[in-house]
Amino acid sequence: MSDDKEQLERLLAGDPWLQQFFAHASDLILRQIELAEIEAEKRIISKGEPNPYIYILYSGSLRIINEFGNGRIFSFATKEAPGFSGLLEFLSGQDIATSSVETKIPSRFIRIRKRIFAQWMDEDIHAFRLVVKTFARQLYPSLFSMGEAYVYPKYHSLVGYLVRTCEQMALSHCMARVQETREELSEVLGFSHRTMYRLCSRLVEDGYARIVKKKLCIDKAQIQLMKTYLENESYERIT
Repeated sequence: MSDDKEQLERLLAGDPWLQQFFAHASDLILRQIELAEIEAEKRIISKGEPNPYIYILYSGSLRIINEFGNGRIFSFATKEAPGFSGLLEFLSGQDIATSSVETKIPSRFIRIRKRIFAQWMDEDIHAFRLVVKTFARQLYPSLFSMGEAYVYPKYHSLVGYLVRTCEQMALSHCMARVQETREELSEVLGFSHRTMYRLCSRLVEDGYARIVKKKLCIDKAQIQLMKTYLENESYERIT
């Protein structure tokens, strides 16, 4: 922790936005703060699960997403540095995250366990007021544009589902055979049968899969191709 404290002090000295929050933080609090650098496309908070940290993003960009029960991804906000993540649950006294948060690009954070953050807020009214004001400014644009939404194309949702469910098998056995039929995939992802047949045909055309005995088969190289597609594909705006 001492190394993190020294790095934190250097960071604060060169960043006025961060410096304002920590101007009166005690040495005990500073020693319990972590610095984290997280690569692109990594999830830091998962919807429906406890999140033990408050994240202060000071470099990078985040995607705020909501995942429906059928696996489809609904994305409704992008958060650029600087800003906070995990505050909504903290301020409302809840443990379970309401949305998932993942990095869009390599991002850097100050990461604080919530019990330490609570101790800091209790003893530092200056920081508490700044945090609340910053959170309100951060939340306002999302509420103002509540009528807008972003959703990934159905093809993206299918590719993402196949990577999540087949990657480990493909890597360990060189080939993964999708257990669900195309009709069952339709039910899982909430698509019509016609749409699923069309999407599976596109998978084959794009070289992401083969169909053997009416089942999709995916090898290691095809998993990598699909992951590259996911990294480069963006979501669509709907209103």
